[in-house]
Amino acid sequence: MAVGDRTEKRLVGPVKLTATANSTLGSAVASGRAWVVKQVVFCNTDGTDRLIYFAINTTATVDNRIFWALPIAANDTLIWDTALVLNATDQFYGYSDTTDKVTFTAVGWEKEV
Repeated sequence: MAVGDRTEKRLVGPVKLTATANSTLGSAVASGRAWVVKQVVFCNTDGTDRLIYFAINTTATVDNRIFWALPIAANDTLIWDTALVLNATDQFYGYSDTTDKVTFTAVGWEKEV
């Protein structure tokens, strides 16, 4: 693979969110790589509305929030089309207001930089 080449893939997940604040979701982007995230999917498998919390970067801080207390209806799926770039050592962080009821999946491209 040459620098700039990309490989379409599932980057993370599906992984169940926990109720632990700022849990890591999947592994960090490897050294010498970048992820171009094209779609993020949150699926609420519960019969109750849920709240999700989602951030990116090397740490989960207030400055890195993307979704915060975002409601997802019971038995519904949120699909977010994006062009979010994660660089080496960046990763996803997230949690829900309850454990094991919401799943997270991210798809896109991985490329050498």
